[in-house]
Amino acid sequence: MTDSEWKERWHEVERFRLMARETTDPVAAALLLDIVSDLEADLNELVDVEAQGLPGFGAAA
Repeated sequence: MTDSEWKERWHEVERFRLMARETTDPVAAALLLDIVSDLEADLNELVDVEAQGLPGFGAAA
């Protein structure tokens, strides 16, 4: 994954995190925080995979 792809992914997490902080609807905030959690887990998995040097992660998705 290139540096720009990493930055794009991280900005996506930050956008959802900001939306969760700014919303006044508790249900929407909970859903947005769940999305943030999923995106962070995906990002952490990508970090682990790249650290191991495994090719093709996400190719089947």
